[in-house]
Amino acid sequence: MCLVCAAACHQNRHPINIEFSATWAGQPLTCSSSDPSLTDLRFFVSDVTLIDASGQDYPFAFKADGRWQQEHVGLIDLENGEGGCVNGTKETNFRLTGSAKGIDFDGIRFTIGVPFDSNHANPLLADAPLDDSAMHWHWRSGYKFLRAGVATASDGFWIHLGSTACEGTVQDISVCRSPNRVTVQLAGFSRENNRIRFDLAQLLDGVDLTDGVKSDCSSGPSESACVAPFEALGLPIGSLVVRPMPNIIFEIDH
Repeated sequence: MCLVCAAACHQNRHPINIEFSATWAGQPLTCSSSDPSLTDLRFFVSDVTLIDASGQDYPFAFKADGRWQQEHVGLIDLENGEGGCVNGTKETNFRLTGSAKGIDFDGIRFTIGVPFDSNHANPLLADAPLDDSAMHWHWRSGYKFLRAGVATASDGFWIHLGSTACEGTVQDISVCRSPNRVTVQLAGFSRENNRIRFDLAQLLDGVDLTDGVKSDCSSGPSESACVAPFEALGLPIGSLVVRPMPNIIFEIDH
């Protein structure tokens, strides 16, 4: 009976691929692009939910693969260590793979971030992709949810996003006053229309890339350079009042 039940449950699930790409103002952006070029784009995705036309939610089950995904989180890596991405890696991953019980979807919701318990566990004991030291913020006792950056011939900007103002130490964090997880919800996603663009021009709208001064944001509440990207992400920082923001950074690639 249990075997029959397990087989029936498995048959009710359908394979889903969710693909990501990097763009600048809607145009492809790579490590070899110019004015600007990509310098980094890696981010964790969790809490993925697919939505049908009636608003019904269907949780997405990650397929653990021993490299890019665990059962509750996946790592997207859109840099290849070449060109402007000198601090990156050769390996890339642009796809989340898994399954859901539904078939006909009209939307998707997901979180850029790592769930609290995993975020503050011991990274030395973590399985892939949470064993990636480049994505861990040891001094903040958690992971960098997002590493993103661009460069022009004379300027550049990068952002590392993660939880801050956390109380405690690794494996013993009680709370983070600035969790900095980003929830994204998009209409128009389906099993066939499954490509999502990450537009860095929207993320960095308000960042001056013409003043010849390279700048960065490490998610600190006193960092003025964080104001524009945090506002675009819909996150509070310092005394910034967060306005409801449309999902302009992410867009379904029709």
